Parts: sequence; C-alpha cells; structure tokens
Amino acid sequence: MTQAEYNSYRFDSQNDPSDEQLGQLMENAAKKVRETNRESDVKFYQELRRASDEAKSRTSKSKNP
Repeated sequence: MTQAEYNSYRFDSQNDPSDEQLGQLMENAAKKVRETNRESDVKFYQELRRASDEAKSRTSKSKNP
C-alpha cells in the first residue's frame, strides 16, 4: 500500500480492506500511538520536574525565612 493509497483509504460497509491494507493501517496507527505516548511522557516528566522544583523551592524558603 503506497502512502497515497493509505492517505486516501476510508473504511466503509461495502468493502473490507485486504490483509495487506489492514496490516499497514494498523502499523501506521500503532506508530502514531507510540509517538503520541512518547510526547506525552516528555511533557509529563517536564511538568513533574517543574512541580518538584517548585515544591523544593517553597520548602527551602519556609525553612530559611
């Protein structure tokens, strides 16, 4: 399945995809999910680090007024 075929493919009730088409569609979907998960993990850990640094800062300020 070429990229153009992949981009233009639409599921419908009249035509089932071939095994090759379905495999390609599933692989591309899985790839997108992996990329999204990786991006989400990066954002999560950045926010966790920021929140941790902020909490450390508040704690050190309260101990050393």
